[in-house]
Order: sequence, then C-alpha cells, then structure tokens
Amino acid sequence: MDGWGRHLENRDVMRDIGRRIQRYRLSRYRAPQGSFPRPPRWVWLAAALWLAYVCVISERSLYRIWRMGDENARAQQELARVREEIRRLDKDARDPGARLRDAERALRREGFARPGEVIYRIESGVPDTSRR
Repeated sequence: MDGWGRHLENRDVMRDIGRRIQRYRLSRYRAPQGSFPRPPRWVWLAAALWLAYVCVISERSLYRIWRMGDENARAQQELARVREEIRRLDKDARDPGARLRDAERALRREGFARPGEVIYRIESGVPDTSRR
C-alpha cells in the first residue's frame, strides 16, 4: 500500500500541476479581467446609439432642451421690452398734454395750420429759380 498510496499521491500532485499549467497557458492569451467582465461590443454600440438618440435626435433631446432654454430667455427679454412699451403707450394715452401734441402733429401732417400761421412747402424735385 505504501507504493500504491504514494503513486496516487504523485498522480494527484501531477494532475494539479497539469491544471495549473493549462490555466497559465490559457490566461496568457486572454485580456486580464477586473472585478467585472467586459461587456460585448454590441452593448457599447447599443449604448452609443441610445446616447445619440437621447442627446440629439429625440423630441425631448438634451440639445433641444438647451435650445429651448435660449429661446425662452430671448422671449423673456422681448416680453419685458413689450411690457415697457405698453406701459409707456398707456401713460401717453392717459396724459392730456401728450394727446394734444399727437393730435397737432397729425393735423400738421395733413396740412392744417393754426390761425395766422403760414405753411411753406419746399419740394425737392422742383428746380430753384433763385439760383439763376
């Protein structure tokens, strides 16, 4: 039994060494792995396509949301400008002096004058006779 037991022990040791050598040979030809295995290439492709869709292509893409923010800022500025103009026009409409000035300006454009006033119209298309 002494010879036979030793033979089995040597056989187990040799088998263990054989496995270690095979494992070493195979591990030399593959990339080292970390704690997580590397995903296949199709996963990276799918992730890139999804990212492009989310960032650029979809209706609610990040690019469009960013553009809407800029457009919203411009609209807010325009709204503030229009509100200021409305406030000014409302003030002018309620001011009697401003209404009189606007009415006089409109009548003078039509050719009306105050009593005793003479309106001279100079037309640029007619040659000047005093230059001769």
